[in-house]
Amino acid sequence: MFAVIFSMIAVLAAVLCGVYVLYLRRQIDDICRQMAFIDRHDSNKRIAVDTRDAAILRLTACINALEDEKRRVKTQAQLGERNFKDTISGISHDIRTPLTSLYGYFQMLQNALAHPASDGQPIEKYIRIMDGRIHELQDMTEQLFTFVKLENPSYVLDCGEVNLTQTLCDVLFSFYDDIGQNGLEPKVDIPGEIYTVSADAAALRRVLQNIIKNALIHGERELFVNMANSSEWTQGVEIAVGNRIPPDSDIDLSRIFEKFYKVDSSRHKSGSTGLGLFIARSLVERMGGQIRAETDGDTFTIKVLLKKMGR
Repeated sequence: MFAVIFSMIAVLAAVLCGVYVLYLRRQIDDICRQMAFIDRHDSNKRIAVDTRDAAILRLTACINALEDEKRRVKTQAQLGERNFKDTISGISHDIRTPLTSLYGYFQMLQNALAHPASDGQPIEKYIRIMDGRIHELQDMTEQLFTFVKLENPSYVLDCGEVNLTQTLCDVLFSFYDDIGQNGLEPKVDIPGEIYTVSADAAALRRVLQNIIKNALIHGERELFVNMANSSEWTQGVEIAVGNRIPPDSDIDLSRIFEKFYKVDSSRHKSGSTGLGLFIARSLVERMGGQIRAETDGDTFTIKVLLKKMGR
């Protein structure tokens, strides 16, 4: 009697195991069909199962997590590819403009040399313009070289004690001719006190050059350059470079430090890559400082805060 009962239990258990295995196989087959559909249609659909089995639920959760990661990596790759294409397009456009101008003046110079005027003024004019275009290309090349270095996460600055007062004065003097040619009235307020900051000397010079050049390219009438102890950092010094802007300027302060951001490309003078303020922000932050942009009426100002060091 007991043998018959045990036999029936064993048969029932075998049947139940077989049904459960068949149930699991159907669930797995359904998961496989859903995965095939997602891959075939590049769908964002998630795997769904109609079961309470813990093992199947854990398997589904793992598959969905992998699919989410795959979509994230794919989206990031697409964004990187789009940014790369935009970068190449921006670089090509920025370099093509002065190159085209340089070639045009070179042809005019050749013609002037073949048919020289009595006073020689056209030749001198063309040489002067070509020299300016060459300097623009040199500056663009330096900006692009710095940009490429900053795109490398392992790029590290060599920070030490730097005389900020002397560096700022040197950079301002280097723009003396440009300020006069642009018809700007400089208003400079640099105290007699010597300020030394923790910075990379070359990077600090590049930051100051970029923000002053930005003011020269986009500013009108006046240029403001101030340096003083920071009201925000006890051991900080603030450099502010401001300029007048047209009343109809549409400046998006949230994007001002983005690479290749330009307020209105139709108004921009030559020599701008759209990388200047992006590079300035990247370098300042790598030196442990802060940088921000502000507008107040018709005045646009870039402020840089750096850590001051005692002498």
